[in-house]
Amino acid sequence: MNAIVIEQDQDETRLAFEVHRNAAIHRIRLARAKIASHATDEGPGTPIAVTFQFKSKPMSAPSNVLRLDIAFRMAGAGEQEKAIGGSQAKQPAEKRQEPVVLVECGYEVDYVLREGFKITPEHVKAFKDGNAIFNVWPYFREYLQSNLQRMDLPPLTAPFLRLEPKPTTRKRRPNQVAGS
Repeated sequence: MNAIVIEQDQDETRLAFEVHRNAAIHRIRLARAKIASHATDEGPGTPIAVTFQFKSKPMSAPSNVLRLDIAFRMAGAGEQEKAIGGSQAKQPAEKRQEPVVLVECGYEVDYVLREGFKITPEHVKAFKDGNAIFNVWPYFREYLQSNLQRMDLPPLTAPFLRLEPKPTTRKRRPNQVAGS
């Protein structure tokens, strides 16, 4: 896993960039956290499948502040082999069992808005779903690394997080032939 990608269309990117140009991070606070691991003397008997999730939502704040709650989750579950049609196929066990390792945390992030900048709900949505997650990702990576070490687990390098444009679908004109 090299990277996790957040895709935004041109309008979302434009709106998020407007916020980016008119806001500054004022505070990043670890608001909640949860870590868990199953104790094993010999280590897991099967490979661990790791998944990452994140989400963000706006919170109430003073008029010149954009406050966001940004949550991250890393779960690792053992892969189980399951016979399918006579062959062995690995299936992630996370859907059926509790993760063998779990790191969750939520950050409260304040962005001070430039005087005179009027932020809209569309601005907030575009920014919270892209730039804001990107801004806080390094804090989660550090939190993840230090807690895995404290749980006496092998190091895990969380993937790089990238913002990319959504692929656009080209519409064919009515009289256009495919391939031309």
